[in-house]
Amino acid sequence: MHLTLAGAVGLAATLLAVGYTVPQFRRLRRMGSAEGVSVAALACSTVSGAAWTAYGVWEGDPWIALPAAVTVPATVGALVLAWRRGGSRERLWLPAVWTAVVALAGLSVPWAGAGLVTVVLGCSVALLVTPAALTAWRSPDVSAVAASGWVMLVLDALLAAAYGVLADVEANLIYAAVATAGSLAVLARLHLPPHVHARLVRLPAGPTAEVSPEVLDLVA
Repeated sequence: MHLTLAGAVGLAATLLAVGYTVPQFRRLRRMGSAEGVSVAALACSTVSGAAWTAYGVWEGDPWIALPAAVTVPATVGALVLAWRRGGSRERLWLPAVWTAVVALAGLSVPWAGAGLVTVVLGCSVALLVTPAALTAWRSPDVSAVAASGWVMLVLDALLAAAYGVLADVEANLIYAAVATAGSLAVLARLHLPPHVHARLVRLPAGPTAEVSPEVLDLVA
């Protein structure tokens, strides 16, 4: 089978998509807690993965549908583990609102065209990276957050941008910009020394402000 340059980039993005979701799932399986992990972010990511898959099928483009579809199993697994192991349950209204926004954007296509769907899906990764970054920066202990997954998300964003240029998919370009910015925000928090973070962010008094010895072991 002849593989075009765009197809090769899409295939690479599909393989990498598995890689950036699995580390967080594996880390949560190994640990007894989900400190610093946002349940809302994982739930929103699940909704987005399903939406991107449907969009790819609608466009008849397997290299949009497959990279999204392969992220769903590990993301759902991480969501279940984070819920059971005490992950942050702040902003749990977000997944419900996001589901409604995606559904309305899809329903608007017959009379509004694909423009709204393009913007909504392009920005969809913000519903993963924004709650995740806020939770990480507001948490004294981020030992349950897998840094390797966020590094691979940056690489995935670069591949998404490349495919967006080659296949003229504007949603991919928006996704790449948002994913890169959010991932870098999370990674900056993970590699910030605890004493520096304590000076930058007011932490709650008492034992909940203590930092786990595992906080420096951030690589899955």
